[in-house]
Amino acid sequence: MPPVGRTVSAAPGGYVPGYQVNAEPPKKRRGLKIFGITVAALVGAVALIYFAGVIIFSGRFFPQSTIIGMDISGKTPEEVHQLLDEAMGDYTFKVEGHGLNLALDATDMGMALDSQSIADELLSEMNPWAWPYEVFRRHDDTDDLVSSLENSKLADTLTAAVEESNAKGDAPKNATVAFDEAEQAYVVVPEEEGNTMLPEAVIDEVTKGTVNFAPKVTLSDEVLAKPTVTRDDPALAAARDEANKYTAGALSLTIDGKEMLAIKPSDIASHITFGDDLSVSFDPEPIVSMIQEKVNAMDTTGAKRAFTRPDGKKVTVEGGDYGWITNSEVTAEEARELLKAGTGGVLEITMMQYAGQAPDDNGRDFGNRYIDVDLTEQHARLYGEDNAILWESDIVSGRPSDGRNTPLGTYYIKTNDGKSVLRGYKPDGSKEYETEVAYWMPFKDNAIGFHDASWQPKFGGDWYVENGSHGCINLPMDKAKALHEILEVGDVVVVHE
Repeated sequence: MPPVGRTVSAAPGGYVPGYQVNAEPPKKRRGLKIFGITVAALVGAVALIYFAGVIIFSGRFFPQSTIIGMDISGKTPEEVHQLLDEAMGDYTFKVEGHGLNLALDATDMGMALDSQSIADELLSEMNPWAWPYEVFRRHDDTDDLVSSLENSKLADTLTAAVEESNAKGDAPKNATVAFDEAEQAYVVVPEEEGNTMLPEAVIDEVTKGTVNFAPKVTLSDEVLAKPTVTRDDPALAAARDEANKYTAGALSLTIDGKEMLAIKPSDIASHITFGDDLSVSFDPEPIVSMIQEKVNAMDTTGAKRAFTRPDGKKVTVEGGDYGWITNSEVTAEEARELLKAGTGGVLEITMMQYAGQAPDDNGRDFGNRYIDVDLTEQHARLYGEDNAILWESDIVSGRPSDGRNTPLGTYYIKTNDGKSVLRGYKPDGSKEYETEVAYWMPFKDNAIGFHDASWQPKFGGDWYVENGSHGCINLPMDKAKALHEILEVGDVVVVHE
């Protein structure tokens, strides 16, 4: 036989004997087939073992499995259920701390009724498909039991007890921003701890204690509800500062430098609001409306005034056209801008008519210089700034018998031009009189005033009762001249009884 691998030339006609061609290849194919069969057998065996394990551990706990210190390796849920019932059957425990004082047993925990479902649930947490890996690991299912207990009757029992205790306690208070009356500014109010409990935290501590069969579970401070916002929260400081920008806009509204209305920080604070995100909003409109209303009421024309004359006589008078007339609309608008900007300060009330001074507590808003016309005495006096009498004279006022009384009130001199022609008219419009005077000093419109009355034979006393004027103050010629020479337009005239 020729050597293996030798090439043999073909005989005539092309035929080569079979034993001379590639004698080795058939041996290799047989080896591969055997190898394939072996591998398939091994894979099948492994698969069989794997699926057998899946079936087994679908109903039993993995090796090295424990729960609350008990070995449950390879046990079924029914067997674990029995173990739990035996372990918990006579177990009693107390829960104490932070107002709670409970004595509970396994029935209160729900174990007597629910241990089967708990065992089933514990097994369902396992993954039997991963048994080749899991069988080599340790498994402590205590935490899963804790989780089950937290959703059992025990949780309901503890929640009810905690809620009852909390109803008698003080809940924690978050730090916040509030207006401090003493400081007249917003401040950060610190948080308050309180003594109420979180039901979830109580349940957690109790279940972790009971699964270790502790005879008593003493609650820690960790179960207490805590403030969620503390004093060092930057958002609180920012909100405080933003609010105080507005309270810094406190206003002092004045007349002739005298404060008539104060808008304090607390007034502004009552219209500042905080959003849930501690954003600050300020609505000045209620304050602006109040300012306009109060300023409008500060008009003193026609108001009642009470004062003591330099000689001691007490006078009360009402009426007339002298006094302050405020421009409340303009003042309110100026106040609005100051409030919105947080500028604040002093705001002099805008006027349409001025008086001599800010009204005092009795309403007097004119200075020491004024003409006092006393209808009862039938005498007039011009007082100077030092309360000295600069001029005085007996008078004849309006005749009261036919309704021509001199009008009471506080007025001011409108003109002092000297000569004038006085005209009076009857109700039907016809002229009643036309008289020329040398000195005409009106104080009520251009109709009532001081003037010389050469036709009057006497002045003072009760002469006016039957011989009074049409309402003017009649003066002797020399007295009228003297008054004309020292009287100033704008001088106050007070006519009283």
